[in-house]
Amino acid sequence: MFPSGQDPYDRSQGGGDVPPRGMPDFGAHFDALHPDAPLPRKVAIVRVLMFVGGVCGMALSALFLMGLSAPPDAMAEALRQQADMAAEQGVELSLGIEAMRSMMVVMAVITGVYGLLSTLLAGRIRRRTVGVFWGVVVFQGAAGALLLWSLFSGDLLAIVPLGFAVTMVAHMLSREGRAHYGLL
Repeated sequence: MFPSGQDPYDRSQGGGDVPPRGMPDFGAHFDALHPDAPLPRKVAIVRVLMFVGGVCGMALSALFLMGLSAPPDAMAEALRQQADMAAEQGVELSLGIEAMRSMMVVMAVITGVYGLLSTLLAGRIRRRTVGVFWGVVVFQGAAGALLLWSLFSGDLLAIVPLGFAVTMVAHMLSREGRAHYGLL
């Protein structure tokens, strides 16, 4: 097998074909159990998507807040133009300035809170605590439930962020994701 006096684990003498120690047949999901293991690919994808969603949410909130800074005359003119365009299509639009401003405030708060929470959780996702794991799963599950309700209410464009939310929950609940947080 090996010449006398040759160490089978010494790669300088040609012993590099010795099989690795440990559990080689169990796959990458057990590699995530090591304390110094890198972030699994699926969890890294969730982290990136949460950062992107968080930045988009905060930017959208800023846009809503910028819309609130419009003078009342300009907002009344924009609402009148929208009502005229809706009337051409046979739809009656009766929305006042105060109702529009209150809707913009609500949307700014919702998108801002989503953006902040998503960015906060994405920043902490590298910490291997059960709280972070379940925080991400519950947060994305709640976002997915709201998007599903929105989809059933008639907003067909909600299918895109719903797909991202479902993907993030599935990646976190994958074997590699659970193993990284010690939940196997």
